[in-house]
Amino acid sequence: MLLRLQALLAFLARAVLTRYRPRIVAVAGSVGKTSTTRAVAAVLGRAFPTRASAKNHNNEIGVPLTVLGEARSGGRSPFAWLGILWRGFRLAFGPERAYPKVLVLEMATDKPGDLAYLTAIAPPDIAVLTAVAEEHTASLGDLDGVAEEEGEIVRSVAERGTAVLNADDPRVAPMGEPLGERAIRYGFGQGARVRAERVAVESALGTVFTRFDLVIDGIRHPVNLSEAIGDGNVYAALAASGVALALGLDPAAIPYGLAEYQPPPGRLRVLPGVKRTVIVDDTYNASPRAVELALATFRALPAEGGARRYAALGDMLELGALTEASHRRIGAAAAASGLDVLIGVGPAAAELCRGAREAGMPDERVFHMDDAAEAGKFLQDRIHPGDLILVKGSRGMRMERIVKELMAEPERAAELLVGQEKNG
Repeated sequence: MLLRLQALLAFLARAVLTRYRPRIVAVAGSVGKTSTTRAVAAVLGRAFPTRASAKNHNNEIGVPLTVLGEARSGGRSPFAWLGILWRGFRLAFGPERAYPKVLVLEMATDKPGDLAYLTAIAPPDIAVLTAVAEEHTASLGDLDGVAEEEGEIVRSVAERGTAVLNADDPRVAPMGEPLGERAIRYGFGQGARVRAERVAVESALGTVFTRFDLVIDGIRHPVNLSEAIGDGNVYAALAASGVALALGLDPAAIPYGLAEYQPPPGRLRVLPGVKRTVIVDDTYNASPRAVELALATFRALPAEGGARRYAALGDMLELGALTEASHRRIGAAAAASGLDVLIGVGPAAAELCRGAREAGMPDERVFHMDDAAEAGKFLQDRIHPGDLILVKGSRGMRMERIVKELMAEPERAAELLVGQEKNG
């Protein structure tokens, strides 16, 4: 049944694309796909009617749904799926209607052949490849296997299109060599045509933003990313700038589109908290490397006056035999990062707290909580105006509950936080 549905969706998506012929931007890579998709849509949306992938619509079902303009799947309801198929049929073969000029499609893979399947449905005019990293290695093998699969997005435009590639990734940058000038590279290094320089995180009037110079062909364009911090968001902005160049937009107009970019929920997103505090919501997921990067980014965040830095770090799940050692390592990293208060959340986080104490963090500044609800109430009673709060953990720990407890606008939780379709 699922295969039949998948085939019908693919057929309708191809028919719609053949009829309306939008420009297609496909975004792939081991990390940063959703942020990049959002940034590209923000920039292109000022110049063209644009539609981008929503939520996790990046697979064999999700990509066709985006092409058909369906924000939600049919779930387990046959009637909902019949409605989607009927609307798709009318879009493809019924009276012609308004359709976006540009589609920005996130494309994910977890096994060989996934990207070939998706690009056959929606052949891209512009392919964006963000990075090659340890992801789905159980099915793709080693990093070479990941690179081979992710590289399909570049091969899909080899004869006619443009590739926008991360110049700082040694496995990604060389993929553009067969394309010559149709490869646009972005990054922090001097070899990138689209480059970020003088990156700084600043705050003003309770708003945190990242400021940097966007350098394109040697010309500087000042950029401000509101409520966005960390290199990942800068990379997303650079990739979007490369796509804009590929579509012939004036480079001087790119910063205006980037000013409208908002990071995806739970990815180093800065939110206003109660009592005029600042929350760094990084609750989408957690691994040892990701937590270390989050701590380093949090440390660079400017604090005013006597503001204190709190970090609520939940269990990192699915680490197997490495669980205890990894949590102790992160505890030591937290102690070294300049935190005023560390809160470990979950059973494994007891080792995180132990690691912080062993690294010299005083007992009175390290606390262990059983769950996110307890940690949220604990923080609510302790924080003061100006304090900074980092919240991070694996999805299974539901750390977004802490953010919801502390955010200044909890009525916007469904819009701003991860997991709200399940959490309510």
